[in-house]
Amino acid sequence: MADVLRSLDFTQGVPADLVELDDFELLTNAVRNERNTQDILEYKHDLVERVHQRLEDQTARVESWKEASRTNRFPEEEVDMSVPILCCTLNINRFRFLLKAYWRARLQKVERFATLILDNQELQRNCSPKELNHCLQYFVAVGKCLKEVVLARLPDEFQTLVQESQLTETRDMIPMPRLDRCVFVKLLKDAGHVAVDSEGQQLVDMKAGDIYIIQYHHIQRLIQQDIAVLI
Repeated sequence: MADVLRSLDFTQGVPADLVELDDFELLTNAVRNERNTQDILEYKHDLVERVHQRLEDQTARVESWKEASRTNRFPEEEVDMSVPILCCTLNINRFRFLLKAYWRARLQKVERFATLILDNQELQRNCSPKELNHCLQYFVAVGKCLKEVVLARLPDEFQTLVQESQLTETRDMIPMPRLDRCVFVKLLKDAGHVAVDSEGQQLVDMKAGDIYIIQYHHIQRLIQQDIAVLI
């Protein structure tokens, strides 16, 4: 797409995200990681804000091009803006799709593990303010529904959402992510020697471009640090 605009000499004034694919790749990797693990990963504040701002700028630019085309206000004669408008529109649409996919994937996990998130401050720090607000509202709404429909009809000791019975001390009904499931992972950078067993005795020298199938908790740190991506 950038090649098309460059050949038409329309790259000047075009946002960097149309010429450089870094943000697109970062957002694609973020979506893959969110979809392929149950872990509550850190919210990509900077990336999302940067992409959102560029989408607004690029949308405004496309609208200005369309308006200029309708009123023939281009300084050059007989300039056909249909191709750059199409390229920019396609670029906007693909970024919007990825951004919505990222939010949807995270919201699904926020709803699934709402009780765990509200009970864990570290996981709360991994969520955005809007996600935390949604998490709380979801927990309250679902909890109220379950209490009115089901729990109110049970004996008092069973009227809890986080324990099988109030007679037990542990919160044994809080859903937990499965971090021991096997995943496919691709290294984006050299990771050095990584332990691939529970005892930490078996080490593998993981290099950029390598692909492994491995239990998630062994490479959880690599995913959190953007050293690897789930595929």
